[in-house]
Amino acid sequence: MADLHGVVEGLVRRPFFWLPDRPLPLVFVIGHDHDAFESVRRLAAPFEDCLTHASVPAAQHASVRDLVTALAGERGQLGRPVGGSFLPPPRFPLVQFALWARRQRDERPAVEPAAGAWPPDPQSRAGYDEFKERLKQWRRGRYGGDRGRRTVADFVGRAATTWVPVGTLAAWWAGGASDLVSLLPWALGVLVAMAGTGAQAMLSIRGSFFNGWFRRQPYLARKRFERLPKYALRLASASEEDVERLLVHAMCQDLRQAYQKWIIPWPSWGRGLYGLLALDATQPGGAVERFLRILEETTEETGLLPPVLVLAAVPESVATTPRPVIAGRLAELPSLIGDWRTTVRRRVPPLRLLVSASTRPVDEDYRPRLLATRTRAIGYWCVMALLVIGPIMWLARNQQDRNAHCGGLPWAEHVGGECVGVVNTAGHGPESLFGRSIDDLIRKIDGNNAVARDSGPYVSVVLFGEYSIRNAQPDDDRLSAAVSELTAVEAYQRSVSNTPRLEVLVANAGDQFSRAGRTAELISGLAAEDPHVLGVIGFQRSVTGVEEAIRTLHAAKIPMLATTATADRLGYVRDDPAEVNGGTTAYGRPSPYYFHLSPTNYREAVLAARFARRRLLADVEGPSAVIIQDQSSGDRYTNNLADDYGKALREEGIRLHEPVYYSVRGGGIAEAASLACRRKPDLILYAGRAPEFLGFLSSVEGDDCGHGTVKVLAGDDVIKVVADHGREIGDLKRVEVHYAALAGRELWRDGATAPTRFVQSLLAGGNAHAVEDNLILTYDAVSLFYYAANRAYQGRLPSRGDILYRLALTSGRSAWNGSSGVIDFAGTEAHDPADKAVTIMKVNGTGAGGSTVLVRCGRLRVDEPRARDPLCKDLPDVPSEQATP
Repeated sequence: MADLHGVVEGLVRRPFFWLPDRPLPLVFVIGHDHDAFESVRRLAAPFEDCLTHASVPAAQHASVRDLVTALAGERGQLGRPVGGSFLPPPRFPLVQFALWARRQRDERPAVEPAAGAWPPDPQSRAGYDEFKERLKQWRRGRYGGDRGRRTVADFVGRAATTWVPVGTLAAWWAGGASDLVSLLPWALGVLVAMAGTGAQAMLSIRGSFFNGWFRRQPYLARKRFERLPKYALRLASASEEDVERLLVHAMCQDLRQAYQKWIIPWPSWGRGLYGLLALDATQPGGAVERFLRILEETTEETGLLPPVLVLAAVPESVATTPRPVIAGRLAELPSLIGDWRTTVRRRVPPLRLLVSASTRPVDEDYRPRLLATRTRAIGYWCVMALLVIGPIMWLARNQQDRNAHCGGLPWAEHVGGECVGVVNTAGHGPESLFGRSIDDLIRKIDGNNAVARDSGPYVSVVLFGEYSIRNAQPDDDRLSAAVSELTAVEAYQRSVSNTPRLEVLVANAGDQFSRAGRTAELISGLAAEDPHVLGVIGFQRSVTGVEEAIRTLHAAKIPMLATTATADRLGYVRDDPAEVNGGTTAYGRPSPYYFHLSPTNYREAVLAARFARRRLLADVEGPSAVIIQDQSSGDRYTNNLADDYGKALREEGIRLHEPVYYSVRGGGIAEAASLACRRKPDLILYAGRAPEFLGFLSSVEGDDCGHGTVKVLAGDDVIKVVADHGREIGDLKRVEVHYAALAGRELWRDGATAPTRFVQSLLAGGNAHAVEDNLILTYDAVSLFYYAANRAYQGRLPSRGDILYRLALTSGRSAWNGSSGVIDFAGTEAHDPADKAVTIMKVNGTGAGGSTVLVRCGRLRVDEPRARDPLCKDLPDVPSEQATP
């Protein structure tokens, strides 16, 4: 008889999750009373411990209400846990509410009502208040003790699987936290998750989540906007027959809820077996027989198929009971057709399946195959865990990724406390990233970018600079230089109104350009994906990090325009790292993608040496000089400039003392000044950096440097210090300060040459506190880039090769009239500008302030004659051994 159990197992086994549930029959077993129920019991016996099950003998319950209470009441058989199912048992909030409401009919209050009638009139206020208080007390005591805590935990867990993912999406939608202060998106996500979980769990525990069903069913339906206590009062007063139909129908609905495939996570996802009822309905007119009849009738009337297999022992008279049909008079045909169509829409198949009991007893020795059902239950819990833990882990990982990428920027990284890389590719840079002065300018650039993208075709250039400056003071020249660069780029970008428009992406290379190599890698990755990115400008300091960035961008074949990085051979690369000598020696060869806008250190050093010997020390016989040199590791500028000073001074016949070194980290600028003064030089050449220059001058002023005025000639890096402290420097009694300048508004003030529009704004007083070298050369860099892009644009987006070609053509008649002077790359293979303007400035004396141009070499405009000053004659850009056609 094992095949009989196999058939039963096939009936109670649910189809795969993605398939709809099948209708289950009412299997009526006919035979002698005892034999029929014994067959039913033996058929059901192997499944009693592995699914929702109840066995009801005949004459055990006096009424259908008692039977439903035994099946689905608060201690009902169908609601007990099933060992090994790994799932909570079905719950019956609908039928239990109806049972409670009906039970109030028999529980008279301690104080008899004035009217004496019980249950009271459904329209009475006293009856409503009494039932409202009773409903409140029933809800409070319904889940008392450990069982209540388990129920609450179950409902909270079910709700969390919906609302934790929703809260996660809310936090993600809100943008995530970009730093430790901006936690509003996290708070929003937590609030949504907690509020949704709490609300759904409370509605489930109170039954409100399902009570709306009472309005949608036909038996003692709850009226629209009817309060639940008033509805309970009506149920207590209703007839027993109506209540029985409601109870049976509500029990089927509760079972349906337990097996319905909800969109939100629900235990029905994991239920692999339907329920099973074994009933003895052989007693005519008994409670079980009425229950079966009501079950069959309500199913046919409502179309609600209960997810439970019913095995019932019934008398032989059931086989001859006719089924009701739709019948009536001919005049009622329209309404009869409507009833028929309603019946068809319910799609309820014939439920009865009549079988005769065999005289041979059914074998009980059968073991159901439960692996698939338990696997399904475990899969449900895995989904539950994934929905609760997964979103939190995903959000944490996403937040970690956002933090690592500066709030979610795709081409920026948070490294060593700094946000390096391209910080505004997402349309806008993060708030409070580099400080107010820089952030405000990036915000303006982002506004211009939005206009450029919305206006049609556009090209993108990356501004490569140092913006996350650690411990920056208000007068820090690096901060001023960064602000000046951004100011220049924003001013030029705002002036572009033709096609293509200009987008500016800001790339931070970290404090001291310590992350410049990684920043260049991120720019290369961005350029590989975004064809609009056509070049990089910036590189304002000659340090090791900038060299690494140039090598990386060279490998990516991205055109570069350097502004104030003046070190010789800064743009040299070696394609073969093993190459040491030959041709261009260990320096490699000039990168064809690197273009240099400022004059080189060597050009600056030769002019300084000529000026010193032929003007400043013209009356001194056998002059001597000492060079102050910053020995900080990784600084190419100061070491290279000091070497160039040495070569140029020796060529001019100036005797050199041993150089004096100092270190930024080790301090010692005062000691360096003292050592220089001990040698009693005629000239001190300052090849150090700007932050130490003012302290150096103060030390020289107070030290014993010989008779008369001490002459100091500094490199171009000190321009901002001189601009900010010109009066203070001019007030020095024993120090006369000269310095080299790469660009500036003072070059144009004599009116001999018509200035550019940008220089005109500077001469009118604009950007008075900017670092002029950085401001003007950056303006020239972005202008020249856009000029090349505009020339290359032929109705389609130009390539980086097109930009490179146009930049290389900037020579001769096609030289660029920049705000820093003529830019002509025809001079050398290294793309150093030929005959680039460079000046020697003198800080004005006491009370005057400002600086005066003493000598300028290089043209400011293409049509300007070459300088006749003998200091400028054949002024080289690179040493003779480095010069190549």
